[in-house]
Formats: sequence, structure tokens, C-alpha cells
Amino acid sequence: MDSGASHSFISARFASCLVVAPDCMSYILIVSTPTGTSMYTDSVYRGCEMSMAGISLYADLIVLPIRDFDVILGMDWLSVHRARMDCYNNTMDFCLPDGTTFEFKGDKGFLTPIMSFI
Repeated sequence: MDSGASHSFISARFASCLVVAPDCMSYILIVSTPTGTSMYTDSVYRGCEMSMAGISLYADLIVLPIRDFDVILGMDWLSVHRARMDCYNNTMDFCLPDGTTFEFKGDKGFLTPIMSFI
């Protein structure tokens, strides 16, 4: 999860494991990286299902040639799922539109699926 990313992304390598084809966006997205370079893409996997603590959540994932991460969930996804980040306690709370709430607890700098329902 990356609150600094405006969109959600999937690595091209990880996307190659999916059994569906990506959609072509009607535009080319230029993504700036922290190193000052840019990446270009026009491919997106729409409605990718993910499971967190047995809860199905969906994301539109834009394909990027990244290596260090399989999936980056950005502000588009975090806002839809009403995420609240508590940096002091190293947690992220979710309050889904249907009223379901749950929390991720951070471990060693990463948010891990150590779940406790609120």
C-alpha cells in the first residue's frame, strides 16, 4: 500500500501469471518514479480480486515494468476502501462501504495481514 501513489499498479512480471488479458486504456499514462525517471503504460487489469482476511476486495491494476513489488495499492484503491493510516501505531484501518471494518497491523516496516476486526 502506497499513499504516495495516485494509482494502483501491478508488475508486468506478476501480471504475466494472470489468466486474463489486460484492457487497453484510451490514453498513455506517464508515471514518474522517485528516481526521476518516467515509465509509460496503456494496459490495465480491471476488477482484480484480492482477498484480505477472507474479504474479497477489487482493484484496477495498471501494468508497469517494476521489479521490487508485485502490486502497489495506491490512493485510488485506498480511498475507495476508506483506509486510514495510523503511522504512530503502525496500523491501517479499513471501513468498507458495506460497513465491514478491519485493521492491518504493521510488522518490521511492512503492513502484514495480521488482522483484527474492529
